[in-house]
Order: sequence, then structure tokens, then C-alpha cells
Amino acid sequence: MKTLPNGLNGLTVFNATPHAIRFWREEWNEPVEVGPDEIISAQPTEYPGRAPGGCRVDGVKFVRVGFAQTDEGMAVIQRASDAGADVIVGSIIAAQAYPGLVVGMTPAPGYERVPPAEKRMNPDKFVVF
Repeated sequence: MKTLPNGLNGLTVFNATPHAIRFWREEWNEPVEVGPDEIISAQPTEYPGRAPGGCRVDGVKFVRVGFAQTDEGMAVIQRASDAGADVIVGSIIAAQAYPGLVVGMTPAPGYERVPPAEKRMNPDKFVVF
């Protein structure tokens, strides 16, 4: 968990992904890196789906996937909240499974289409479900 610089927004970020998050603003000299804390996982669940464009192929099944909360994930969220996290950042899947509790990231301007090793994330905008 790390608090972003006061000149930014002073958010305390809990990183619930398996990798470091590099936040970036144009006026910074260096990205602010938040290392992983604990991973929040979700349980995938399949539902019947419709074939795209009326596609009909014998033996092919189309499904929708939803993501459900787990007791383990809720325990991580509780620990992060108890530790003082302002925002719990997880994967887009985790943000979908735990709406209102976990947020996803958006790329910093200019870093939308770069390789993962060069990616910088926006510290001022998060995805919610």
C-alpha cells in the first residue's frame, strides 16, 4: 500500500494485482510505483450466450462469463480497508466482481497503446462497475 504524493491527490492505494502499478502524470519526473499487496480473485461463471451474427455451427457453444465474489477476496478487501486504503485497485475482472469496492485502472494519457513494461497508469481516473 502506498500514499500518492500530496501534490497529486494524496490517495492511499492498495494494489490487489500481481504486478507493480506505475502511476504517471506529465509533470512528474518519475512514475510513482505501487507494489503488489494481496491479489483479489473472482470466480468465473458461465451463462448461455447467443451466437454472434446468428452464426450456427454444430458443436460450438457460445457463453457469457460473469465474475462472482469469493470469501477470500472479501477478506482481502476488509484487510485493505482496515489498513486505511482509500482505493483498492484490482484487475478489470476484480472490479466487475466487487462493484463499489474494487476499481480498475486507466492508462495515463499517451500510454494507451504501449507494451506492458512501458505502461503508465492514470492516478486521477479509475474504472468502476
